[in-house]
Amino acid sequence: MWDSSPFRGVGGDSASKGPDLKKIRDMAGIKTFEDLKIDVIDRGLCSMCRGCVTFCSASTLEAISILKGKPDYVNLENCLSCGICYSICPRTSPLEKNLREAYGYKMPIGTYHDAYSLRTTDLQIQEVCTDGGFVTGFLKYLMDEKVVDSALICKREGIWSSQPMVAMSFKYLLKGAGSSMTVSSSIEDLDIYTTYIPSLLALKGMGDFPTKLAVVGTPCQISTIRKMQLLKIVPSNIVGFTVGLFCYENFHFTEKGRRALEAKIGANLSKVEKINVKDAFLVTLKSGEVRRIDLDDLQDLVRPECLPCTDFTNYSADVSVGGLGSGDGYTTVLVRSDEARGMVERAIERGYFAEDKEFEKETSIRVVENVARRKHDRGLKKLKELGIEPDSHE
Repeated sequence: MWDSSPFRGVGGDSASKGPDLKKIRDMAGIKTFEDLKIDVIDRGLCSMCRGCVTFCSASTLEAISILKGKPDYVNLENCLSCGICYSICPRTSPLEKNLREAYGYKMPIGTYHDAYSLRTTDLQIQEVCTDGGFVTGFLKYLMDEKVVDSALICKREGIWSSQPMVAMSFKYLLKGAGSSMTVSSSIEDLDIYTTYIPSLLALKGMGDFPTKLAVVGTPCQISTIRKMQLLKIVPSNIVGFTVGLFCYENFHFTEKGRRALEAKIGANLSKVEKINVKDAFLVTLKSGEVRRIDLDDLQDLVRPECLPCTDFTNYSADVSVGGLGSGDGYTTVLVRSDEARGMVERAIERGYFAEDKEFEKETSIRVVENVARRKHDRGLKKLKELGIEPDSHE
C-alpha cells in the first residue's frame, strides 16, 4: 500500500490492517451513529459531506446510507457501534483538537508557508476554467510527475450539472474545469439546484486499490478525510494529496429560490454561462455581462448546513485555492507545507503556470483573512443560536 505520509495526511499501510476499535472508542467518547443523529443530523448541522456513509460503505459494513437526503440506518444489525462515523464528522469535536494540532491551525486562515497568484499556461484549460485554472493545471502536473495517478474531481456536464468522478487522464481533468451547479441526486423527490457536490461518495470501494489519489474538496470534505487519516481508516489511505477550495458557502435553489435568483440577476437561469463566488456571488451571462450580488443578499438561498461552518480557507489541505485575493484570470494559492511549496515552485519552473507580476501578497492575504473572519464569526453566531458551546469549534 502506498504511504501518503510525506504530505499532510497520515494514512498509509496501517489503514489496510483495520482500525483499532479501542483507540477509536476512547477518542470518540464511545459515541455512535445514534449520537450523530441526535447531535448533528437532527439539529441541522450535517454538512452532507457523506464521510460517514463513505467509510461505512468502504469498510463493507453498509449499516448506513443516504435516505431522503440525510444519513440514516439501512442495516441497523450491521452497525458495530464503533464510533467512527461520529469521530470523523466535520461537525463533531472529539478529533477537532487533534486535527488542529496536526495541521497547525491558527486564526483566521491557518498555517501557510507561502502564497501565490497563478494562471495556467495551458490553452485548453484557459478556455474552460473559472479563475486562473490552477486546480486543473496542478492536478495535471501531479499526474505528469507521477505524484498521483488519479484525481477526485467534479465532472462538468453544463452550467447546472456536475457529478463527482475519478479522472485518470488530462482528457478527464478538463471535464472538471470550471465551476457549475448540479441537480442534487441525493435529495429524494426534490428538484434542487445546488452548488455543493457530494464528491466523497466516489471513494466508496476504492480503499483496497493500489492507487495514489488527489482529492479536490470543500473544507468539510477535506476535514473528514483528515480525520479518517488521523485514525488510519479506509478509504483515506489512498489519498495522497488534497486541494482545498476556499468556501464561504454553497447554495441550493428550490423553484421559489430559482425565481428569486433570476430576479436578482435580472435574467433567466438559462442565460447563465458561469458562476463564481469570491467576496460576492458573480454571474456571467452568455452575453458576456457580469452581474454581482452581495453574499448577504443571498442568505435565503444558502444551504443551512453551511451556516455553522467556520473554516473558509480549508486549513488542513495541502494547498488551498480560490479566486479571492487575486486579479481577474488568476488563482490565489496558499501552500500549507514545505513539500507542497516545492511542488508548486517546480510546476512554475516547468512552465505550467505564470505568476501575476502585480500580485501584492500582504494585501491579498488581508483580503482573504477578512472574509475568513467574516465566515468564522457567522459560524460561531449560528452555533450559539443552536445552543452549542462554540469553544469546541474555535
